Amino acid sequence: MNGTIKLDTATDIPGRTGNWATQGAVAAGRGMVLFGFTLASLVLWTVLLTAVALIPLGVGLPLAAVTLRAMRGLEAKAWRHVADWCGSAAVAPRPAGPARQEEREPSFWVRFGSLMADPDTWRSLLWSTVDILAGWLLTLAPASLIAWGLFGVIMPGVWHPIVTAHGSNWYAFIHVTSADTAWLSTALGIAFIALGLLTAPWFLRRYAALARSFQNPAQYPN
Repeated sequence: MNGTIKLDTATDIPGRTGNWATQGAVAAGRGMVLFGFTLASLVLWTVLLTAVALIPLGVGLPLAAVTLRAMRGLEAKAWRHVADWCGSAAVAPRPAGPARQEEREPSFWVRFGSLMADPDTWRSLLWSTVDILAGWLLTLAPASLIAWGLFGVIMPGVWHPIVTAHGSNWYAFIHVTSADTAWLSTALGIAFIALGLLTAPWFLRRYAALARSFQNPAQYPN
């Protein structure tokens, strides 16, 4: 590979069969799975910060080492999914952790030192931070559009109870106060669903490109 990521054609995503709606639904579902990995990364980051706080008590370093390895393993699993779903040109999985001889020694300090000296450990931390702060927007956006659209579709059946309960019922830019405006929301909801399905493969490719940029270039042949 020459460093250029080509992700704009249908053949870049394996298994893309069916019409655009089916492809979009599959891509949106895959985005939700990747969002689950992001949530797991957030939990591990919380544990890691707790471990750092516990270092003065003597239990922080072992907990930090276990957590870092778990983060590496979680990241490798997530990237395997991205590789399967977006093709090897988008991203390739890397090992969950280094396999050096000294890693198999019983000494905790040797294993911990090797883990901290591995650039991939810091690359993993950086990627998980970016994923938690911004990457999740790419994986969750299509499903959010579809869900928001479904709310608009069912608006004719729910608008009256909301208004009766003195709720302020706005759907996007439509103030829903009658059956007519509820049906307008349905039409807009269908448009949101279509937008979510149409853009889901694009969002998945962008997420793959983002993940690819944080991997070790040495893993890819020239």
